[in-house]
Amino acid sequence: MDKNAKVYDRRNFYNDGDSGKVFLFALILPILLSLIFSLIANLIAGVNGDEAADITNSIWFNAVYGVVTAICYVFLYLIYNKTQRIEYKAINLNFKMKWHTYLLIIAVGLIPLFGLYNFIDVVNNILEAIGFPMKDGTTETLANPMSFGVFALSVVVTCIIPAITEELLFRGIILNGLRTRFNDVQAIFMSAFMFALMHQNLQQLVYPFLLGSIMAWLVLRTGSLVSSMLVHFINNFLVILFAYLQNVTSFSLALPDTWWFYLIAILLLGITVAIVYIIDRFYFKHKSKEEVEKTSTKTSIFIYISIGVALAMMLFITLFAFLG
Repeated sequence: MDKNAKVYDRRNFYNDGDSGKVFLFALILPILLSLIFSLIANLIAGVNGDEAADITNSIWFNAVYGVVTAICYVFLYLIYNKTQRIEYKAINLNFKMKWHTYLLIIAVGLIPLFGLYNFIDVVNNILEAIGFPMKDGTTETLANPMSFGVFALSVVVTCIIPAITEELLFRGIILNGLRTRFNDVQAIFMSAFMFALMHQNLQQLVYPFLLGSIMAWLVLRTGSLVSSMLVHFINNFLVILFAYLQNVTSFSLALPDTWWFYLIAILLLGITVAIVYIIDRFYFKHKSKEEVEKTSTKTSIFIYISIGVALAMMLFITLFAFLG
């Protein structure tokens, strides 16, 4: 009897409180890991007589950090569901989609990069103009591979792994949880905003927000988290691929910084929005839409706390970047 009661008590949905808590954990975990890894780097540097910065900037050190962070995200997902008695299937990880839906998902995965690439350059130009320190593109990193070995490593660490682990949290738990309090449009943009804040970098604020909005929309339209995982992977893979090709062959999608460059960037942004609208209007309009029961009329305090913490951290990091 007790065993049956325990099974009955399990939830098959998330709420906005879950969204706020998981987002807060997703913010804190990388900070704690960063402190631990910095301590390890200093210990290694002390033993070998090296500079700690040389270790923390190494590709393999950052690769291990990325993998460990991803593992922690998976454990966060598993432990949170276990302790809160939530069914693991609540994330809607459904592979049973029609083949043409998969083709459409792949097409949507290509749209953000080609449609928003130049617009993001516009944002970067503005940041650079106001004195924000931009990343140095002359150093080999996981995000800027200059050899095939680093490129292959980057595909695993920055493409495959985040496409699974980050989606479990942001489109799996956070988006679904927000839908029990807000309407779908609000949930899409709120989850995308939280996804952008998770990156804690002013330079990486606009694009993750736009991409996160597209991925959240796609999850709601397909009813499957697999769609956002696939789009996430395609997008990250193309970014890494083009960075590698630019370093090896000097091929670049970047346009000259002229007045018409800004017009093209805005035009491509408009085309991207139009394509998404057309797909939504003419492909998904006959699709049945899963309704989510609103479980609360009052927003969980954890939403305010987590977003407040993220904004405070973002402000501190931004000020530090300007002053540093």
